[in-house]
Amino acid sequence: MTADENPFGDLLQDYVVECLPLAEQVGDVFVELERSWRAGDPAEELLASVKGRLHTVKGNSAMMGLTPMQDVAHALEDACALLARASERRGDEAAALLIAGTGLLVDLIRTAPADGHGTAAADFVKQVNGFLAATPHRPTEPEERRQGDRRGSGSTGRTDGTDGASSVVRIDFRRLDALLEVLGEGLIQQSAFAELHRRLLRRVGPCEELGELDQAVVAMEKTLKRLESTLMETRLLAVSTVFGRFPRMVRDVAHAEGKRVRLVVAGGETSLDKAVLDRLNEPLVHLVSNAVVHGIEAPAERARAGKPAEGVLRLEASSVSGRVVIRVLDDGRGLDEQAIRGKAETLGLEVRSADSAHLHQLIFMPGFSTADQVSRLAGRGMGLDVVAGSIHGLGGTIEVDSAPGQGTTFTLSLPVTLAIVRSLIVEVDRERFALPLTHVAETVRAEPEAIREINHRGVTQWRGDLIHVADGGAILGTDAPVRPPRRFYVVMTAGAKRRGLLVDRLVGHQDVVVKGLDPALGRPDVVSGTTILGDGRVACILDVVRILDGARRAS
Repeated sequence: MTADENPFGDLLQDYVVECLPLAEQVGDVFVELERSWRAGDPAEELLASVKGRLHTVKGNSAMMGLTPMQDVAHALEDACALLARASERRGDEAAALLIAGTGLLVDLIRTAPADGHGTAAADFVKQVNGFLAATPHRPTEPEERRQGDRRGSGSTGRTDGTDGASSVVRIDFRRLDALLEVLGEGLIQQSAFAELHRRLLRRVGPCEELGELDQAVVAMEKTLKRLESTLMETRLLAVSTVFGRFPRMVRDVAHAEGKRVRLVVAGGETSLDKAVLDRLNEPLVHLVSNAVVHGIEAPAERARAGKPAEGVLRLEASSVSGRVVIRVLDDGRGLDEQAIRGKAETLGLEVRSADSAHLHQLIFMPGFSTADQVSRLAGRGMGLDVVAGSIHGLGGTIEVDSAPGQGTTFTLSLPVTLAIVRSLIVEVDRERFALPLTHVAETVRAEPEAIREINHRGVTQWRGDLIHVADGGAILGTDAPVRPPRRFYVVMTAGAKRRGLLVDRLVGHQDVVVKGLDPALGRPDVVSGTTILGDGRVACILDVVRILDGARRAS
């Protein structure tokens, strides 16, 4: 039974929303505890810090009748209470037990209220009981007190106080989408209103009434911008909701590889639209696991290179010029440029004069890998084309920088939201299209003598390089039998891919509200969505990534 089919589905959703971050935070603390204990630090404050979170998860689970979660949380509480008293038991065995328990707890909460996890929970409780029994002179807790604690722990369910809880209202994200639709209609009507005002001004000329109307148009635009800003803020979530999943994953992957890796997270408070975050998790998982498996060296290799045995992997997020920049940095061996160059030559690529930046971009080519053996967890280069495609599909960019022996940095630049896109409006054969500005490098007046034809394809020189230039009518399916020469071309970019698109007219920049296509229409190769312009026209939003991918396959 899913949460939607359950009569208490809303309560279950609230339970997951509240308890899942708490369980993930407990897991992060236990990973840090393992590192501290290995370094000889008892980390008493870390051990004490999980008590309140586990108590809340246990109480809320009891209140919802979710016995497996309640039992696992209670067992973890018992283990932490023992370790707080018996410092001699702190070590790898205890840390592994705690980390495994929180991993199970996170999985149980994430899949609530699915059945079938009772056996795993019972097995973990038995494992904890065995761990507790192995400690001599352990004070025992009367069963009555344990039962009373279970009943009492569900009475409040919150540790942050009623004042904070009363200021928070949980809203179905679909309602926010509906509000955005209404806002989009308002923005369209405001644009139509402004256009009508301009037409009246041209026809009638300046007058007192039109002056007042102009003030009303400006005031309406400001009000709608404030409404847009406020609504977009309600759709934003902290990047930590994604970053919080990585400490345990990094620890598990590093253990499987026989490595020691410390994850450092910064900028988790940076906000992104939930729609972006939902699609960001998979690319980040690949980059992080790739860094652990193939970027950071084994302890012995690091020792020979004069590095600490423990590698450092950093996840950083920050807001820069209205976009969110996420960096994945490791202090490992870096990219092997000689191996990349050799692989490129075997594929028939001309790289003899290529600089480091160009070589680094080659790892985003489909199937490009320099690894002799690809791990089941990650392959340096294998699948990075999928990562790049996912980031470009979000309207973002991905770059890589590496220094031999010092490490590798992947830099992702993402729009804060996908709901409203700053776009360049162009006209082709009297039809208008929106090009997201994140994929527009430059607009150029098309001089006939500057475009030549090679192998039946248009080519021009742009910033010292030759790029293909395609006719917009042929690409977009609007090609008229007779038409004058196109007056401009737009240089579109996605990663290292570039192409010019010939258009008739550059209309201007505009924030467009993205509207999805009806599934019955299918998915056109060159369109990612639609929008309505101020004059009431429907404009297609071009999918630059797919246009450039199609150009690459055709070449």
